[in-house]
Amino acid sequence: MRSTTVAVALALALATAACQNAGDQAELAQASEIAWRHGDVADALAEAKEAGKPVILYWGAVWCPPCNQMKATLFRDPEFIAETQNFIPVYLDGDTEGAQRWGEQFGISGYPTVIILQPDGTEITRIASATMAGELPKLLEVAAKRTTSIETLLAKAENNTANLDKEDWTILGGFDWMNDPKHFSDLTKAGTLLGRLAQSAPTPELKRRFGLLSLAVEADGKLTEEQQAQTERILGGMLEVKSEILANRQELTFYAPDLVNGMSPGEARDRLAGELVKAGDTIFAADGLSLTDRVDAVNIDITLAKADGGKVPADVLAKVRKRAKWADANAKDKQQRQSVMDDAAYRLKDAGDIEGGRKILLAELEKSESPYYYMSSLADFAEEQGKSAEAIDWAQKAYEASQGPATRVQWAISWSGYVMRLTPQDKKAVETSAQAVLGELAKNQDGYFQRTRVKIDKWGKTLSEWAAANGGSEVLDGLRTEMAELCTRQGGQADSCSSWAKA
Repeated sequence: MRSTTVAVALALALATAACQNAGDQAELAQASEIAWRHGDVADALAEAKEAGKPVILYWGAVWCPPCNQMKATLFRDPEFIAETQNFIPVYLDGDTEGAQRWGEQFGISGYPTVIILQPDGTEITRIASATMAGELPKLLEVAAKRTTSIETLLAKAENNTANLDKEDWTILGGFDWMNDPKHFSDLTKAGTLLGRLAQSAPTPELKRRFGLLSLAVEADGKLTEEQQAQTERILGGMLEVKSEILANRQELTFYAPDLVNGMSPGEARDRLAGELVKAGDTIFAADGLSLTDRVDAVNIDITLAKADGGKVPADVLAKVRKRAKWADANAKDKQQRQSVMDDAAYRLKDAGDIEGGRKILLAELEKSESPYYYMSSLADFAEEQGKSAEAIDWAQKAYEASQGPATRVQWAISWSGYVMRLTPQDKKAVETSAQAVLGELAKNQDGYFQRTRVKIDKWGKTLSEWAAANGGSEVLDGLRTEMAELCTRQGGQADSCSSWAKA
């Protein structure tokens, strides 16, 4: 809106004994792919209990760009593959039967999410998708031995950070703070805790990482004097160290530019902006990173150029076009293309070349196994261009082409949203697109969980607002009647489902 077989050859130069070295190399050579258990979480947990191993659960979708990024990079990394042998790895696609129910149980919604679980299903941690491959083996090694739940660890951190030990800090440093609706449905709570962790972290690197995350959550627009000082101090240290730049690449790409723009104009802001652009170039030049991370780094240039209402200059636009062309030339397989080309299109749009981005999306329709994803983006582009009919048409095509029960509900909701937003006076079109949502939900019995539930609930509120503003009470009443009947077939979620109809 990331399971592939690869040859593995890894030299363990630092082995303590030649025989141990040979044994380790042989083990890694055998692990040429992750031994995923597909879909059946209950069986994976039972196997984990028998084997005395924790579970590593991946939650994703075939169309999801960051999921494909993970498949194209992390899941092919020899050290990560080897480390997964200490776990029972389970691959849960959001469209498989029962997937949304498991999502509800574990409190996961966004794709992708990676969670480490004890055999009884207790969560040990959820791992940020941007965690460097080189850092993951250590993180997984720590997680594999832990019996402390993430709930206990977070409570411990909130109570007194002085009680945190080395392994606690390792888990917290690799935790997926921005993708945890179970523990942080309100991100301000996460921001407060991150601020405390930034003050107490045992290393300067961790202090800066927690501090940047805290600012990303708490800052809004123009920064306070204290936030400006924090931004200058945190980025000033982080941007001097290449390893920190790469480890915090996503935060630097998508959060740091807005923080810099929120500073008062002057020498300090200009200096940080220049250093941040250089950091973006460092990210792009890092061969070990994903194509997506490298292309997205140009978002730094784009966002900084728009400070104080400015426009993207010609040299930055040329840079964006060059990066998009590079992505097209270097994305060799379908997973890589699904992970990066949509982002390349959006970087062009954000830089002012919406037609250039649109051409990329149109070209990917013939190449992708999930073309409906690009159709949704084409709808977004058309809306931004003021082409309402075209936007609705692309949204409808995306829904009609979409595959998978949860995905089809989501894409139907998207189509309905475009209709309500762009042609609110067309009650028949609103009703038709809304009935598509209900029709998909009717096919997906006992599927009113987590991601689907959240999206349906939000859509219901939007429908109510549309009806109130456009005299659509008769349409809404009819839809509520259909929804009430449909909810009776949603098993244990019938009551939760029916609350929508009573809204």
